[in-house]
Amino acid sequence: MSKDYLKQYAPNLEDVWTPYLEHDSVMTSHSAGPQKESKNYNPKEEEHFGFEVDDARIENNERVLFTCFRDRVEVAHLFSWEKDHEPEYREDYKMTHEDCLKYLSQLPRPWSHYATFIKEEN
Repeated sequence: MSKDYLKQYAPNLEDVWTPYLEHDSVMTSHSAGPQKESKNYNPKEEEHFGFEVDDARIENNERVLFTCFRDRVEVAHLFSWEKDHEPEYREDYKMTHEDCLKYLSQLPRPWSHYATFIKEEN
């Protein structure tokens, strides 16, 4: 999740998304909006940013989408009862930013989170 991307699509939430940046290594996808270049652009859409995470407890037939607004985090749990099936069902949850950040902080970090890339010099 880059600051530039978030500043472009969620500039008024900088104070909200800044604490999330340290958890980027456990996030597998990112989104933010509203996006003016989108076909479905709605200028009245509430500013937000979102992500999915690398959590070993999320199975192949599941997706968990976190969408963060100024005052809340909405969580969409998409799933199927059958293994290796696209998600067919949805359950909606909510949480506070504090609880979401606690959840992110307890996820295992990949080795690359602790390493520094060595740039080859030619």
